[in-house]
Amino acid sequence: ILDRMATKGLIHKNKAARHKSRFSAAIKAL
Repeated sequence: ILDRMATKGLIHKNKAARHKSRFSAAIKAL
């Protein structure tokens, strides 16, 4: 989802990568 938003230019790719890494870290915490 974040990658799709980044490709649309809604959010910056760096911000998308940071959110994605934080999101995956939250999933690993589960």
